[in-house]
Amino acid sequence: MADLHLTINEIPVPASRPRVARWGTYIAEPYKSYKKYIEALYAEKYHNEQLFDRGIPLVAHIHFYRPIQKGLSKKEHARRANHEVKPAIKPDLDNYEKAIYDGLKKAWFDDGQIVKHETEKDYDENPRTEIEVREWTK
Repeated sequence: MADLHLTINEIPVPASRPRVARWGTYIAEPYKSYKKYIEALYAEKYHNEQLFDRGIPLVAHIHFYRPIQKGLSKKEHARRANHEVKPAIKPDLDNYEKAIYDGLKKAWFDDGQIVKHETEKDYDENPRTEIEVREWTK
């Protein structure tokens, strides 16, 4: 039974919607770069091996750590660094998740295999995303 463990040491980037312009449809650059970075990390660690076969139900645990805003009092900065304050602001948690699932598309047959997920976002002095995906068990 395979497990996926990956830490993305970058500021989390949400999935963006395709934009329409006079010259056609395009995806915003920050999202494209972030997705490619996740794909590269996965290729480096797992050699693009499909860890989970088609039809296997999966459980995902994803923790997003956003940067702490500048210009806060020392007390407020410490509260956020200690995870006493949650970032109840945009971007939405589901858009963060979508970016991760898109970047890890080679790990499974389809991200529809994810039957349960626990996702959280916090502030932290070390912005990153920690991911664990494993097969679902009763």
